[in-house]
Amino acid sequence: MTTASVISAELAGGGWAGALPMNGPGGDRCEQLPGFVGVVVPFVQPLREWFDELVGNPVATASVAESWEGASRSLNDIPDAVQRAASSLADLDGRTIRALRERHEDLQKIALDASEWTAATAGALRLASRIVDATRSYVCDALVQLAHLADELFTFDLNPLEIAERVEDFARAAFDLIEATGRLVTDVLEALHALGALLQRLLPVVAEAIDDIRQIVAGMLPLATALSGAPFGPLGVGVGLVLGGAAQNFLQNSTDVEELDPDRLHGDRRVAWDVSQAVTHLSSLSDLVAVNGTTDAMGVGDATVIDVKKIRGADGVERWVVSLPSTQDWQWGPDTGALNDRDSNVALMADNPILRTAYERAVLQAMSDAGIPPGGDVVLTGFSQGGIMAANLAADRTFPYNTVGVVTNGSPIDSFDVPPHVPVYAFQHVTDIVPTLDGNVFDETAPNVNRVLMPGPLSPLAAHDNQTYADSVAEWEKQYAQSHGGPPPGLDVLTGEVVDHSVFTTHE
Repeated sequence: MTTASVISAELAGGGWAGALPMNGPGGDRCEQLPGFVGVVVPFVQPLREWFDELVGNPVATASVAESWEGASRSLNDIPDAVQRAASSLADLDGRTIRALRERHEDLQKIALDASEWTAATAGALRLASRIVDATRSYVCDALVQLAHLADELFTFDLNPLEIAERVEDFARAAFDLIEATGRLVTDVLEALHALGALLQRLLPVVAEAIDDIRQIVAGMLPLATALSGAPFGPLGVGVGLVLGGAAQNFLQNSTDVEELDPDRLHGDRRVAWDVSQAVTHLSSLSDLVAVNGTTDAMGVGDATVIDVKKIRGADGVERWVVSLPSTQDWQWGPDTGALNDRDSNVALMADNPILRTAYERAVLQAMSDAGIPPGGDVVLTGFSQGGIMAANLAADRTFPYNTVGVVTNGSPIDSFDVPPHVPVYAFQHVTDIVPTLDGNVFDETAPNVNRVLMPGPLSPLAAHDNQTYADSVAEWEKQYAQSHGGPPPGLDVLTGEVVDHSVFTTHE
């Protein structure tokens, strides 16, 4: 029996409630409560305090119970829906269908378990509501009884000699009632504590179930959307697979981010590491573009690499330059290797304001591990998908850092709403089709966005190449300085001496 089933049985069994009353003494005794004055008050104060503590609890507990009952009803429908969906695959076959059918079976099992413990929790909370309401009613009944006793014992014709004797009688009666009611209240509080302990044990089970459901659904999305596109032929299957993969990217778990160990790099990847470490000063926009090439070369399709340089500008202010990798994994096979893949490319362009892609979460973790303090000044730079990520982060109002500049090359970023105080340099070859994929190539840019169109090679592959971009940007800067008598504006914020350098990596 699973942990969830054990807890569900304990909740549904009601053992935590003991022999507590489920119903009060009858009638709405709390509506009959009189006020207590004079010598009576000290003897009934404990009951009044208990009443004040319990007065709101029945309504609050009942409200929570209703929420859980609603969730239970909704979950009860899921196993049947999953079964119907699985039945629709009965006449189909193939590796994809078998994988999807297994996902349906896993989801149905988790949904059944969730329905079980949700129903048990709802029932336990409803029972707790009834117990609290009954206890509150008993407290009110005790107060009403004492009020009636006070009316009988204390009259206006009492002489002073009789007051002490009658107060003693009242105190004795109040003590007996308070003692009995106090035991009841204590038992109720202990029962609620036991219920709370059971629910606390259930929390990690719930969290694990939610994570399992998310991962199962994430695994189903590419297969399900590919099948939904099947009626439209191979193109429909391809589009469905891409869109499903993008949706999966939002749901998949975060990956472990660690500092890159150069001893694990070989060949061209190790050469790229050595080149990146030789950068001691960022002096130009072409320098910022060039580092994107080494960032890509350190990871290629095997891993995602994020390069973080701490620089000190000419003004003495320390900032961080974060170089973000472009699409290196086009996922023609199993979805392994770099997070900066085809799926995350599409997902980033969706610019979801609530969910973050696995790639985006990895970047944020790397920036935190690099020691960038919350609110620290950062420059974001990236080629192709790396530029999309840079614009995505700069446009994110929840981004925990202060973006002071964005530099992209070969990236379709016009659809991102980067705040007007953040300067953006968007370099594009006129022969590169990738920057036009957002459909905004002929639109006017925002005042803070400097879209720089440059001549490029006629070959699409050569036009969309980071080293070619670095050379083109260097030539543009040279021409700009000649025609304007100085470097492009804002360069002092984007450049500086490298005083610290860290490189991080992760993979699927």
